[in-house]
Amino acid sequence: MRPLWVSLALLLVVAVGGWLLLRSGFVPGDVRSIVLVSIDTCRADYLGCYGFRRDTTPNIDAVAARSVLFENVISSVPLTLPAHGSMLTGTIPPYHGMHDNLGYRLGDYNVTIAEILKDYGFVTGAIISAFVLDSQFGVNQGFDSFNDRFERPYMAGTISERKGGEATRFAIEWLDRHKTERFFLFLHYYDPHTDYVPPEPFASRFADDLYAGEIAYTDYCIGRVIDKLKELNLYDSTLIIITGDHGEMLGEHGEEDHGYFIYQSAIKVPLLFKLPGQRKAKIIKGLVGLIDIVPTVCGLLGIQPPEAVQGQDLSACFTRRPLSQNDRYIYTESLYATKYNANTLLGVVTDRFKYIQTTRPELYDLIQDPQEANNLIQQQPQRARVLQDRLKQILEQTVSRHAADSKAASDEQTRKRLESLGYIGGAVAEDFEFDQSKEDPKDLIAFHLANTQVQKLIGQKKNSEAKSLCRQLLEQRPNSSEIYRILGKIAFGEDDDENAKAYMLESLRLNPNQSDLHNNLSVIFARQGEYGRAIEQLTESLRIDPYQIVSHNNLGLLMAKQGRLDRAVEHFAESLRLKRNQLDIHVRIANAFYRLGKFDEAIEHWTESLKLNAGKPHLILNKLGSAFYRLGKLDEALKYWNESLKIKPDQPKVKNNIAAALAQSGKKGQ
Repeated sequence: MRPLWVSLALLLVVAVGGWLLLRSGFVPGDVRSIVLVSIDTCRADYLGCYGFRRDTTPNIDAVAARSVLFENVISSVPLTLPAHGSMLTGTIPPYHGMHDNLGYRLGDYNVTIAEILKDYGFVTGAIISAFVLDSQFGVNQGFDSFNDRFERPYMAGTISERKGGEATRFAIEWLDRHKTERFFLFLHYYDPHTDYVPPEPFASRFADDLYAGEIAYTDYCIGRVIDKLKELNLYDSTLIIITGDHGEMLGEHGEEDHGYFIYQSAIKVPLLFKLPGQRKAKIIKGLVGLIDIVPTVCGLLGIQPPEAVQGQDLSACFTRRPLSQNDRYIYTESLYATKYNANTLLGVVTDRFKYIQTTRPELYDLIQDPQEANNLIQQQPQRARVLQDRLKQILEQTVSRHAADSKAASDEQTRKRLESLGYIGGAVAEDFEFDQSKEDPKDLIAFHLANTQVQKLIGQKKNSEAKSLCRQLLEQRPNSSEIYRILGKIAFGEDDDENAKAYMLESLRLNPNQSDLHNNLSVIFARQGEYGRAIEQLTESLRIDPYQIVSHNNLGLLMAKQGRLDRAVEHFAESLRLKRNQLDIHVRIANAFYRLGKFDEAIEHWTESLKLNAGKPHLILNKLGSAFYRLGKLDEALKYWNESLKIKPDQPKVKNNIAAALAQSGKKGQ
């Protein structure tokens, strides 16, 4: 009789589970397609469905009325690139390796949700709205299409951001193209990021709160995408996820925007799962993380998530058991203050408490003290020690040995474009030791805000104002390597070599590990004819950061100038390995190969430069003709020289070359 009873029990479980699933309107396996919407810089408490008092998000609220809404969602880091790394991989920064928007890329050892879904037959596409998530930073892994080229870039003089209307138009077009396929669309909106400049009518409706106006405008854009899904009869079969990468401080704790502190306003974000066929709202009050999105999607599809994922599959709580909170410790961090040689901020959040490890550690009761105004570290030292131990365990278990693969090849243009958004230059220190001897970031917030203002003034080409503010900051902190660094950069950009050199050398005396300053100094020394010192600076730059493209390029040029062509080729080749499709470098390495007598290699790189639309193609065609001539391939040489003459007929030297080649081949007069 026991097998019969076992069978009956199993049937009962299946029946009850099926009833619960039908009651919710969701059946596993119903997920035909997935749309993941990321709203950059989105505080949860600015959405109507999260209790905001004004009508900012009617479209998102309508989705929430038929969604699973998570009330307590924590981002791993309050910066766009590393936060999206966590969102798309289900891992925290110590594992995926990105800790800042500058100097990092998503290493290939990471597995993104796009890669997972592509392997399971989904067409994958992404529409990105900020240069911070450009494909060069690795977040394009697994996407069949990755739209990060903006038609109408917003930000004067840079390609930094596209407005929501453009992103929405591309999303609607993408849905039209793929409506008959099983797809995954990742749609990123950047509008709520500073500066807050919503279009009308949102600017007028929210004139007293432009950040809310940006949220409202983004909601309007999302509403258009939702309408398109309905028009295509895809809404009920699509899993729709709406979230934010991080929040915005809005002046709380002294911080105007985000990136520096890890208080709740900067790391608490919305998260909605609208399940296919779902008819009712369900609210989950327990603690979850941005890192839970990947394993939850996998759980809904019956896919095994990657082993490295630190997030949890939340799908069970959609239909069955309540969310377990017994073992949730969500990691969060900011290493931003290390740019000022201050301490890190490493945090762990539970369903009630938050612990922040830094010079003066902090402990908050998030239920009794949601504003995090009352530090309990003295009153509850035992609880703080328990959470500190848990933080240590998280770090010990997740710091990846592959993290070096997440260092990005960096060039000056990329750095300037990111700094134009207000991000402070220089590298963060990946310091996960609990060192309480360094300055506390809390003591430097005013300095940080002024420094951010300096970057914005430089981006607006207001150098005089920027220099004046820097001098004021030096009075506060006379040993600030960062301020000397900025003054050096300004002087360098103004071709004021002597002042640039003095400021940069002082900055390096205070903080030697600044690879870009060593590179800038090499340019100054080279201009002054001190090639030995220039090479020393470039060598040091690459010792600090082997991924500095501009340092490899400059060292290659200096080596070529000195006739050390083999070394020049090495550096040009490394530059191309770090960043393909550099037109100038293909030309330079081809020139070096030609001088070395390696004509086949020279031809390869000149040919590649033609594919990249060389500005003066007739010059490249002439060089190709010469290389083929040196190889004894006269017909090929004649072909390229003649093509050059079609572009620019008045080239006596080329005509002489053709005459000589014809004479040599016996075709004189043909």
